[in-house]
Amino acid sequence: MMQPASVFRTDHDATNSPTTRSRRVAYWVSQIASPPVLGVAVTMVAAAALATPAAWLWSVIYLVLAIGVPCLYIVWLVWRGELADVHLPVREQRIRPMLCAVGAALAAWVVLNLAAAPRLLQSIAAVNSVQSLLFVLITLRWKISLHTATSANLTVLGLGLMGSPALPLVALTPLVAWARIQLQRHTLGQTFAGATLGATLVIAALWYVA
Repeated sequence: MMQPASVFRTDHDATNSPTTRSRRVAYWVSQIASPPVLGVAVTMVAAAALATPAAWLWSVIYLVLAIGVPCLYIVWLVWRGELADVHLPVREQRIRPMLCAVGAALAAWVVLNLAAAPRLLQSIAAVNSVQSLLFVLITLRWKISLHTATSANLTVLGLGLMGSPALPLVALTPLVAWARIQLQRHTLGQTFAGATLGATLVIAALWYVA
């Protein structure tokens, strides 16, 4: 019988313990720049750019649907022992959580569109929906990096909406890529592919709302 796993097992597990200083740094970079955290940051940047009470309200609704639901599902699967950890290191174990993320993202996008939420937030929801779906399809054959995709989402959105004040974000994606490679969770090609996909989708969204 399958025993419930620790919900809090992450990159810092017995098989991949960051014993050197660089690996410890990589571990914390991966935690702080995890896809859910960066997903929240992306949404907050969009809401701050809109700077209206309605935008903040819709941001909270979107985050609950698009990020909260998949995160709870992943935690539940880890607790049941059906996932290695919350970062989904095993490619074959990624499909179910990613399908949940696709459904949640699409549901959030539909809600925002039907309720005529701000166009920028609708575009963010569309990016998340398309990105989630593409990740499911790619993951059937290859382990692309969601960490670098979401870091590229944040970087491009920040630069597009805030300009030069967001320039420090340019260092984020290379740092995240280094961390994932250092922890042996991804190859250079997988991190580059994730970053390229994430950046391209946000560029398209910004062009759409311009």
